Amino acid sequence: MTTQSRSAQISRDDHSAHFEHIATDARFDGNPLISEYRLLHDDYCGLKRRYGALEKKKDDLNTQLAEMSRSLDLASRVDPMTGLANRRDIMEKIEREFSRAERHGRTFSVMMADLDHFKRVNDMHGINAGDDVLVEVARVLMSCVRSEDVCARWGGEEFLFLLTETDIAGAETVARKVHESILMTEFKAQRPGIRVTISIGLSEYKHGQTIYECITRADLALQKAKLAGKNRFSVDS
Repeated sequence: MTTQSRSAQISRDDHSAHFEHIATDARFDGNPLISEYRLLHDDYCGLKRRYGALEKKKDDLNTQLAEMSRSLDLASRVDPMTGLANRRDIMEKIEREFSRAERHGRTFSVMMADLDHFKRVNDMHGINAGDDVLVEVARVLMSCVRSEDVCARWGGEEFLFLLTETDIAGAETVARKVHESILMTEFKAQRPGIRVTISIGLSEYKHGQTIYECITRADLALQKAKLAGKNRFSVDS
C-alpha cells in the first residue's frame, strides 16, 4: 500500500469513528433527524463491509493473476515432454552469460549433443517408446551437469548445454561424463531395455565472436563427431 493510500485509509477510519459516535450518542435521541441519520449510517456500514470484501477479492484475484502469469512464463520456457529447458529459455540464458562474460572477461562453453541412430528406436519399438527414451535421456543428462548449468531440448533428439564459467577443459570433462552415462544406461521403455549412444560437439566462447558463432562451432564439432563414427565427442578447433 502506498503512503497516499495509507493516508486515505486513515482518513476513512477517522470518518467512520466520527459517524459511529454520532449514531450511538444518546444525546441525539430527541433530534428529529437522528432516525434518518442512523438509517444512513447503517447503509454506510453495509457499503463499507461490501467495499472491504471487494478489496479482499481484488487482492485475491491479483495474487491468482500473478501466480498464473508466473506459471505461464515457466510453461513457455520448458519442453513439455522432457521437462528440460526449451530453445527460447536457453537462448535467453546464453545471452545473459554472454553479457557477463563480456563485462568481466570470463568464459563459458556450449555443448551440442545428438542421439545416434534414434530413428531406429522409433522404427523398431514405436514412437511412444522413443518418447519414453527421450524422457529418460533427459533425466540422465540433467544428472551430469551442475545446478547452475542449463540443459535444453534443442529439437527432436538434439540437446544443447550451457556450461557457465567453464573453459574447454571443463567442458570436455562434462562431455565425457554425459557420453559414458548414456552409454552405460539401459533405458526401460522396453523389456529388455533399449540402449542408445550419443555424439557431442563442444566449443568455448571466444571474446569478440557472437553467440550464434559459438553455437555454430559446437554444431560443427558435433558433425565432426558424427563423421568420425558417432558415439564420441569432438572439440571445435
